[in-house]
Amino acid sequence: MLSRLSILFMMIGSLHGAGILLDAAVPSNNFQKPAFCHDLDCPVYSVLETNDKFEMRRYAPSVWVATDIVTMVYSKQQSSEMFWKLFHYIAGNNTAGAKIDMTAPVVDEIIHGPGPDCESNFTKHFMVPYVYTNMPPQPTESSVYIRHIPEMTLYVRSYGGFSNDDSKRENLVTLSEDLMKANKQFRDDIFYTAGYDSPYSFVRHNEIWLVAK
Repeated sequence: MLSRLSILFMMIGSLHGAGILLDAAVPSNNFQKPAFCHDLDCPVYSVLETNDKFEMRRYAPSVWVATDIVTMVYSKQQSSEMFWKLFHYIAGNNTAGAKIDMTAPVVDEIIHGPGPDCESNFTKHFMVPYVYTNMPPQPTESSVYIRHIPEMTLYVRSYGGFSNDDSKRENLVTLSEDLMKANKQFRDDIFYTAGYDSPYSFVRHNEIWLVAK
């Protein structure tokens, strides 16, 4: 299992940052937004288990704006281009011409190809703010789309500092090892990276997500 997760990181150059649902979650009074979300809207979740190695979270359905690429090597330039496509959406490149608030985190989903010499799918996401959950403006750029993500259970490892390929690789492998030691079942064909801070923040919160089986 570790070999599949590690193979992808050997292939990529950089990693900077479902079913259709009628409704996604809007926070209730019971949801306490974590401090690392700052003043931004962020996904609603409940903590099922926590320890000094990882946290198990159940995420409510959510709505995201996304763009993706299928490639052998995910470069820093490709990641930046994808980020700016999403930023242009919230800046007004949408059917409402609306200026949409930034949310957290910026999430990259990585779906492995069937082997080390195969292309993988990389999808970058911004969450749609709560106010637009039920009727998000549609993107005007053809390569950007609205994605409805159903409820899912994730294993999460958090770490600080400026995240780079080495730290993502290290934390992905560590999370995988810790889960296997705890006899936790998780998918080894997909993982997520999540970044909660602006490029100018020195106190940073980053996460690696693995999907529970």
